[in-house]
Amino acid sequence: MESEPRSIKVKLISCKDVRSFNFFQKLTLYATVFVESEDPKRDLTEEQKQRQRTLTHRDGDGDGSNPEWNHHARFHLAWLPRDSAVDDLFLRFEFRHDGLILGDKLIGECRVALADLIRDADAAERFVSYEVRSAEGKPNGIFNFSYKNTCSYPTVAVPVGSAVYPAAAPPPPPDVMSSPGGGYDCYYPPPPPPPHVAYPYPPPPPPVVHAYPPPFGPQAHHWPPGPCCDRRW
Repeated sequence: MESEPRSIKVKLISCKDVRSFNFFQKLTLYATVFVESEDPKRDLTEEQKQRQRTLTHRDGDGDGSNPEWNHHARFHLAWLPRDSAVDDLFLRFEFRHDGLILGDKLIGECRVALADLIRDADAAERFVSYEVRSAEGKPNGIFNFSYKNTCSYPTVAVPVGSAVYPAAAPPPPPDVMSSPGGGYDCYYPPPPPPPHVAYPYPPPPPPVVHAYPPPFGPQAHHWPPGPCCDRRW
């Protein structure tokens, strides 16, 4: 059972930089939103379109080009079969001038594909912005809104009476050796490698001292005594 009917909650927040068709007239804008199909074979009823309207924004100081509504709308989708294609369905937003003299006038519109909104089924509120187009197809401001999808989709159930097999056990790790009895021996991780010992650098070699022979000079020679030792000059 579904806890909540399938629906999309939309909050029409504001528009920015929407220009009037008459530069001398102040804008008083309101917005309408409804479900629309571009498939000529799908003729939606008014109940399926679920047309909704905001209040008219009347700004006493500005020119009305930045209206704010913060209007909450909700679209029920229970009339759509679960297996039905929604590629041709859109949410159409129209922004109209509520004039006292010239009457109701379409200023701009934008269309949002319904498939883009129901794609996110996590019930999280999302804030988006779309470009507003004039009746001639020209850009005319930005429209800001948020949406929250409450559509739930069925999960795949196992038929009654079908065989259910347990999941296969994962294979043992490659380092585990099988015992002769068919089981697995206890696996102990290998010991950690021995710590790296930093050996000190060898001491530098001693300095090389170059020994030079003593300088050559006169020196006394001890000659052996001879017959001429006692001769005097």
